Amino acid sequence: RATYWCPELQAEDPAKKGICSNFLCDTQPGDEVMMTGPAGKVMLLPEKDPSTDYIMVATGTGIAPYRGFIRRLFTENTPAANAYKGQAWLFLGVANSDALLYDDEWQTVKEEYPDNFRLDYALSREQNNKKGGKMYIQD
Repeated sequence: RATYWCPELQAEDPAKKGICSNFLCDTQPGDEVMMTGPAGKVMLLPEKDPSTDYIMVATGTGIAPYRGFIRRLFTENTPAANAYKGQAWLFLGVANSDALLYDDEWQTVKEEYPDNFRLDYALSREQNNKKGGKMYIQD
């Protein structure tokens, strides 16, 4: 189970627990779990034009589908990856730098594909926006 340690409170902050993750951690063998989700071709990359640019905006665990996209474009040995010539730009917002999921993967892709992968973070507890307030992804 993941917990969030709040540096300001110097304690775990129960208000910042992952709803789905903790729900799954609390289930018992044999519990019934109702699931729904996207069906069909909801989150697929359009691979017909290898020069297509992608802008991806995610917060926290919402990064998961984009992780798959970035792997498909840059790390998998697929026709789509071999042909890709566009720019993929990822905006990721989290509270603190210690909450940056998959940062090692993003940095590797950024280093290996500097002309095709761009990365920007919004760290709401560590950065300020232009008005001096907390930095959020929409800023």
